[in-house]
Amino acid sequence: MSNGLDLDQLQAQLELKRSALADSILAKLPGLSAAGSAAEATKQSAAASSSSRPRQANLGVGATPKTSDAPAANGKANSAADLRLKGALTAKRKRWQEEPASRGGDGSDSDAEDVSRADAITASKKAKQQSGGSASSTAKPAKKDPFASTGIEAQRAAQNQPRIVIVEGEEVDLSKLSKTQRKKINKQLKAQQQSTDDSSAPAALSKAPETSAKQQKHSESTSPSTPKAAVKQSPASPAGGALTALQAQMLSKLSGSRFRTINEKLYTTASDEAVRMIDASPVMFDEYHQGFREQVRSWPKNPLDRIVDMFDPASAASVTKGSKAKAKSTAGASVSKFTKQSKALFTPGALVVDLGAGEGGLAKKLVPKGVKVLCYDLLTTKDGWVRKQDTAAIGGLPLPGYFDQEDPLGLQATPQDAAPGVADVAVFCLSLMGTNWIHMILEAKRVLRVGGELIVAEVSSRFDGFEAFVDIVQMLGFGLEHKDASNTHFVLFEFTRLDHAAHAAALRNTDAPTLDPHTATLDQLASHGKQLLKPCIYKRR
Repeated sequence: MSNGLDLDQLQAQLELKRSALADSILAKLPGLSAAGSAAEATKQSAAASSSSRPRQANLGVGATPKTSDAPAANGKANSAADLRLKGALTAKRKRWQEEPASRGGDGSDSDAEDVSRADAITASKKAKQQSGGSASSTAKPAKKDPFASTGIEAQRAAQNQPRIVIVEGEEVDLSKLSKTQRKKINKQLKAQQQSTDDSSAPAALSKAPETSAKQQKHSESTSPSTPKAAVKQSPASPAGGALTALQAQMLSKLSGSRFRTINEKLYTTASDEAVRMIDASPVMFDEYHQGFREQVRSWPKNPLDRIVDMFDPASAASVTKGSKAKAKSTAGASVSKFTKQSKALFTPGALVVDLGAGEGGLAKKLVPKGVKVLCYDLLTTKDGWVRKQDTAAIGGLPLPGYFDQEDPLGLQATPQDAAPGVADVAVFCLSLMGTNWIHMILEAKRVLRVGGELIVAEVSSRFDGFEAFVDIVQMLGFGLEHKDASNTHFVLFEFTRLDHAAHAAALRNTDAPTLDPHTATLDQLASHGKQLLKPCIYKRR
């Protein structure tokens, strides 16, 4: 502000007056004034001119000057009180080298000298403030403790780690709860721990428990080479090789990045190329399913568990019934609306073909219930549950079945004495991944018997609309029994294979099909399928 007061100038003038007053008092004290001796005045003037800096304010306070042994004007030695007074007054003065102060007998300065000294004092104060500010700003980074910063980062990383606990059979992530909710969960955990005598109960309180069956795509891995156990191990575990929270987080990020790379490759290539990729590096098969299990943990429901529930008539009723169709009975849910008979799911000793079976999780859950399950994927697993097979290769599955010559989309001549399809159910659980996924549906149709069921679970984000997908599957010879899109992450379809007459009638009732079912080739079908299901591509970070 141009009209405002200049506080620095006022303060400089105040110090100037204070210095002049000190000079005046010194001049009137006998024996203490610098003007008492001409030689001493000449000496002080030379010292002032040779000095480039003013005398420090605290220098000389209470100190004995060098001339303390000199007698006063009255012939007596200076007293201690006089010396202290002189030191106090001298400390208030400022000496400058530009122009030595020439005082008269009364100790007053000229107006020009006052202005020059005031400007010098103001400039000195501003320079000190600037130098002090820059020094403090440059000194701040030096005060940071690198070890403390590393510890803080490690603590934050540990806080962001998922802390999963088991409460009444349900898994809860403490890192996503508020403080009040965590207190409530901790009380439940204490009560749960006190109510059981099982020595393994404390393991359920681990911050990172072992992955349960509900958290996996097709099953928990039984291979000893899978490194997931090390990642899931709690830092507080007594095992000697336990990972710290920061190490576990870093390993989890690396595993997630590897999973996304493999996942994108499987979605954007044909099935035969995916087989060659896994043949070249079989460890990619385990890395993919390891990353997928970690991803499915955040889903509200694993689609594999939903499919398992469909084989139970009581659970199938809840799956089939929509939110607006509460009156549908359990018996109605178990009868096909196309065959008017019991669904193939509930055939005693039903034969299920799991295409893209992963690690055989569906078989491991259904076989104990009396269901026969054959599993096929890109690699034969060490435990023998899954066999290697390109599920999109027409006629590749080692099962009977053929395409009827009179059937639309008749892809090959009917072989003599060929057996029809015998499978009751074909399952695709998040496995329509290749660009030629329509060929997988056709191969499933070949091995299915008439009235057999096709169950498809797919990620919801792959669909722009469900109608186009349903239309192409119906054109291949299936009828839609039920569609469940209530889950936020995946949609579940249930189809039934139609006989020749029903299939032909369905095609006649279809308005302007996108492809001609009588002339379409395998390549045309694959190209059309790439437009219906989008690949799961993860954003680059």
